[in-house]
Amino acid sequence: MPKALSWLAALSLTASAAVFMPQTAMAAETASVSTLFSSLSVTTETNTGYDRDLFQHWIDADGDGCDTRSEVLQLESLSPVTFGSGCTVATGQWNSWYDGGTWTVASDVDIDHMVPLAEAWGSGASAWTAEQRRDYANDVTLDVALEAVTDNVNQSKSDRDPAEWMPPLAGTACEYVTDWVLVKYRWQLTVDAAESAAISSTLQGGCGTNVVPVPTIAVESTPVDPGPITFSDVSGSTQFNVEISWLASQGISTGWVEADGSRTYRPLNAVNRDAMAAFLYRLAGKPAFTPPATSPFTDITPSGQFYKEITWLAASGISTGWTEQDGSKTYRPLSPVNRDAMAAFLYRFGGNPAFSAPSTSPFVDVQVGSQFYQQITWLASQGISTGWDIGYGCRAYNPVQPVARDAMAAFMYRFVNGGTGGITGNNCSPPPPPVTPQPPANPGDTKNCTSFSTWQAAQAWFDTYYPWYGDVARLDSDGDRIACESLPGHP
Repeated sequence: MPKALSWLAALSLTASAAVFMPQTAMAAETASVSTLFSSLSVTTETNTGYDRDLFQHWIDADGDGCDTRSEVLQLESLSPVTFGSGCTVATGQWNSWYDGGTWTVASDVDIDHMVPLAEAWGSGASAWTAEQRRDYANDVTLDVALEAVTDNVNQSKSDRDPAEWMPPLAGTACEYVTDWVLVKYRWQLTVDAAESAAISSTLQGGCGTNVVPVPTIAVESTPVDPGPITFSDVSGSTQFNVEISWLASQGISTGWVEADGSRTYRPLNAVNRDAMAAFLYRLAGKPAFTPPATSPFTDITPSGQFYKEITWLAASGISTGWTEQDGSKTYRPLSPVNRDAMAAFLYRFGGNPAFSAPSTSPFVDVQVGSQFYQQITWLASQGISTGWDIGYGCRAYNPVQPVARDAMAAFMYRFVNGGTGGITGNNCSPPPPPVTPQPPANPGDTKNCTSFSTWQAAQAWFDTYYPWYGDVARLDSDGDRIACESLPGHP
């Protein structure tokens, strides 16, 4: 967040030391805080190898005799500063917005790295050059990166992130996490799961919708390859294990980081429409795209999860949502993606390839002319999904069944790497349905036991008509379903 205009920024002064006036590190575009936050990668962090001396500070970047601490104290003082020896600031007036304290003696004030050095190390800076770490530690071009605050409050904060520490002054949480996100975005630092949850919670409501200038990125992230990602709920015997592992290796979905540090993929969870947009955006290689300031959908806000990915999907014509009765457009982000819609997503993602749908459906549950018939049969022809074999050469697609995360991995893997055994025809030859027996004509009370020479003949006649008309000839005197027990041959 921009600081209050300092006395040095408001007046042109001649002082015993020249004042360095930095250029604000902001790009021309603006975005909501939630949009910037959603672009940060969530991963585990480690401080292994961290040493404060790896971040050279404070330095005199412009050679005017004043180091970074002095520059910040001069910039943030609300009254003219005085100096001790050289460019060492002695007095001024500083408001510590973390706790509301006001200080006039410079020794009572620390310069806080908004994102502490140890936190930066664990979230990406360990892979930087020494020069990049030096620039980070002395970043006066982003006006929220360094803050003059009460010394013991800064010491209380130490190297903790927003999941572990927040400013004690009420009403500062939104500004604090906003500044935290701006620094992490500028330096392309990651967030861990607990940190992400804490920031997300604070951004709920109006805070996340605040529009801020997008900081200029200071260092392009070059992630260190952590090796194959493994999921505690996916094993070698898990269906689509290969496809899920491929999806993770491509960064399309790296699952969830659980409280114990393990990763889970949750393979049987249904894929919702908002997550589908994120998967496809990553499958496309995260193309450059500036989301619109005003949402095209009434049920999606610029601060909502996956806003950038959803609006990219709409702008690309892959999914334009629904037109409601009142003329508004909705995306229905939390609705599950069914298998018929999955075919449509991939068909459009592939550029609506030329394809003549077969005149006979390859699936017993997908009729010619049904919704997404062309897209489903294209999918089948490519071997991306050939449905289920239900016997007798018949196949079913289950078009309205929600797509689970494991099947989604298989769809995308085959889309990129090629499917096998595509189908276009129909060899379905189910057996004829069983013949339903028809009732014989009702014989009425036309027989008695003397009509039969043996018990077997009487029982056969009885068994023929009893299921349909009961003991119509009264051959079973005791109701035990044995006819004419007096005749020869009765058991």
